[in-house]
Amino acid sequence: QQQKRTINAEHILLALDKLGFGDYRADAEAVLRDCKAIAAKRRRQSTRLENLGIPEEELLKQQQELFARAREEQARDEQQQWQQLQAEAQIQATMQQSMDSSDDDDY
Repeated sequence: QQQKRTINAEHILLALDKLGFGDYRADAEAVLRDCKAIAAKRRRQSTRLENLGIPEEELLKQQQELFARAREEQARDEQQQWQQLQAEAQIQATMQQSMDSSDDDDY
């Protein structure tokens, strides 16, 4: 037996063979290849961020500024919608008032 405390992929493959589950070895190796490919892809993606040359603090600052701008735009849009609704309500009230006064004139 090996004296290592960490179980790695090779230990699993050896155990499959030793315990008579060799039929599963090909599937286990395929999963191992997939896991290694995913891990390599993650490493490449994380190094892309590091290779931007922009410190993480600066990226965080830029992100916060973008969020602040987005909040301001949303607030401005909501304010415009509110003003438009108020204007439409005022027009309707004026029209209703003029209709009511013209109805009064008919009597």
